[in-house]
Amino acid sequence: MPRLPEFDREEVLDSALSLFWSDGYEASSISKLLSVMNLNRGSLYSAFGSKATLFSTVLDHYMAYLQCHLFSCTLVSVEDPCDAITAFFNKAFFEPEQSQLANGCLFFNAISELSNNNPELAGKARESIQWIRQLFYTRLLEAKQLGRIGSGQDIEGLADYLIALVAGLRTLCKSGANADVLRRVIDAGLSSIFTK
Repeated sequence: MPRLPEFDREEVLDSALSLFWSDGYEASSISKLLSVMNLNRGSLYSAFGSKATLFSTVLDHYMAYLQCHLFSCTLVSVEDPCDAITAFFNKAFFEPEQSQLANGCLFFNAISELSNNNPELAGKARESIQWIRQLFYTRLLEAKQLGRIGSGQDIEGLADYLIALVAGLRTLCKSGANADVLRRVIDAGLSSIFTK
């Protein structure tokens, strides 16, 4: 019976996540991954099978982190839907370290980099974005039912708009925009949706 790999799985996935997030999929070579994960080649392939499988696992790991540390305490648990969406943007863009924000969003990065060369991995990242969009849609629908969004507003379109706002803000972060710029964009974006 083969021996199971002996390492802290969460720790090595965190290390792989950091590299993929900062360097991208293609530039994160196996040698770089082995170095940051502190694994030998045999352990990496035994545990994950391939670089693509490792990246897919890292996408799951990233989503689990976001569900625990971002979505659950904003879009899921905040009672008022408008406050929930506002809390999401505040937590997503004003709490992380600046260096982390500068990497953009792993999901959007993967879609941009891999849509042509590795559509399966890009598709997995796209599914995660769609899951986030569904959270937005659910809370926007609640806000509309409460009269906080105009009755003529298209909730599907607004959910897409919030995803586009997240993508645009992540791109601003990558280009070095400071907190004041992010605040102005978020305030303008949300004020265009919610009624007073």
